[in-house]
Amino acid sequence: MQSTKAPRTGPDTAAVTEGPLRVAAFRSLWAGDSLAQLAHQVTQFLLPLLAVTAIHSSPSSVGVVSASQFLPVIFLSLVAGAYANRVSARGLLVACNLLRAAALGVLGVVCAVTGLDFWLLVGAAVVIGCVVVFHDVGYQSALPRVLAPGQLTAGNGLYEASFSAAQMAGPALAGYAVHALGLPVLMSVTAALFLGSALCFLPLRLPALNAAEKAREAGVSVRAGLRFTWRTAVIRDLCLQSALSNLHEQAFVTAFVLYAIRSLGLSGSALGLIMGLGSVGALIGSLVVGRLGTRMHAGLVLSVSLVVAGFSLLVGTAVARPGSAEPVLATAFVVNGVALAAYNVFAMSLRSTLPPPEYLSTVTAGYRLVSRAPMPLGALLGGVLVDALGGGTAVTVIGVSMTVCAMSLLRSPLRRVRRLHTAAEHTA
Repeated sequence: MQSTKAPRTGPDTAAVTEGPLRVAAFRSLWAGDSLAQLAHQVTQFLLPLLAVTAIHSSPSSVGVVSASQFLPVIFLSLVAGAYANRVSARGLLVACNLLRAAALGVLGVVCAVTGLDFWLLVGAAVVIGCVVVFHDVGYQSALPRVLAPGQLTAGNGLYEASFSAAQMAGPALAGYAVHALGLPVLMSVTAALFLGSALCFLPLRLPALNAAEKAREAGVSVRAGLRFTWRTAVIRDLCLQSALSNLHEQAFVTAFVLYAIRSLGLSGSALGLIMGLGSVGALIGSLVVGRLGTRMHAGLVLSVSLVVAGFSLLVGTAVARPGSAEPVLATAFVVNGVALAAYNVFAMSLRSTLPPPEYLSTVTAGYRLVSRAPMPLGALLGGVLVDALGGGTAVTVIGVSMTVCAMSLLRSPLRRVRRLHTAAEHTA
């Protein structure tokens, strides 16, 4: 493994105390991504809704529309990582959001004029899903070029905060707008949000790479990026643990929905409120970590946060009883959201700090591929376990497994990483 890192261009690599919002390039990057995240959450809600209400699709067809948004992450992540090294980050981000705006604009016009067709909807979902992969890799590759390592935790805290806020506001906004405005107008409004995101990215200026750095970036293959990820113990451990966590989270959510409604007797609105509080917890956690992260022991937070996240759900579902489950489960999901946000902020910051610039895009893409690919399997596994064991036993088994698997990070070298700017000392 390469033992020395290429010097970063752009911000000073020393610890920086000023907030990331004082950096003009970050303001442009964050504002554009925040609008894009909100529009994306509306879109994720909107596309299956169109399949149900505008086309009157069967349940399996609705599933195809939903899956079409997520499958590109499996097939295109590595391609996006290689491509992001070779193009302007600003151009990539602007183009991605213009494409999403165009796709939704076309859907809105077709819906208003002739009515939607199933395969047109699937095609739009695939296009939007593909663009999401390139957008996310482009954003996460650009961030370390505009912020110094000492600012990354705060910057990623703001990213997680806007993501959590979008998760809360997006479906609620979409649900209200469908009734108030109608589907064609809502699609046009969402397209306008993506257009606004593209406009926010236009002023973005990234530090220029010198000739040697450009040559290194162009010469880095996907295989080289994956090899760097695997040989760097801290990134490898985070990547594998994130994959296990996402597998368990999806399995738990699937099993929990069935258990909460059929065994605990919760209504759909109560269930939605309880799970929505997880996003509130994530918003709180991301803001706190973003503000205080430079004073925290990064390795300790990463090592214990997923244990806390899994244990909170395990205890919450074990203690919950019909008739009094709401406050217990609400508390469990808030704690889970705070812990997951703390993990995500530090994991993103560490993943952005360790790779040399020429490896950053491919490392980001490979990490996303490995960590997110198990999510469809987790959802399937949760349903299978409920069928085989019953809802209560299934959520307990998943909760125990989630907590035990998270303990593997306690043996990782990352637990010794006190501050992000010293993380390279523990990459062996």
